[in-house]
Amino acid sequence: MKSVSVLLIGLGRVGSRFYEKFRSLGEEKVRILGVCEQNRHHGLLSRVEKDGVPIYPDPVEAIRSLGEKTDIVLDTSNVPSLKHDLREALKETENHHTVLLPLVVSYLLWHMSQTDEEIASDHIDSGY
Repeated sequence: MKSVSVLLIGLGRVGSRFYEKFRSLGEEKVRILGVCEQNRHHGLLSRVEKDGVPIYPDPVEAIRSLGEKTDIVLDTSNVPSLKHDLREALKETENHHTVLLPLVVSYLLWHMSQTDEEIASDHIDSGY
């Protein structure tokens, strides 16, 4: 089976859990191409760096840099203007391969992961 390459945006309560989940699955299933996190002092960033996962300060530049190597952009930031900018970057670079997943899909993925752990669902806008 082909591995899925992911750009993860945001290491808050939701993004951190997905980072850990993806790493536990192994790169043969999910390959994290990069992580974007605004808080440069976030506690998980040192682990991300130690894991050898690139850290991008700007999600739009990450999309432009990684191009169609990225299968999925999982944006857990829930920032509407960022969602717009990400869609525009995909359009401008004519990237018809990469899929931008809204936060609501992360809820679906979490439910499918068969874990008893609850995921934070207090975001106002979980869609596009």
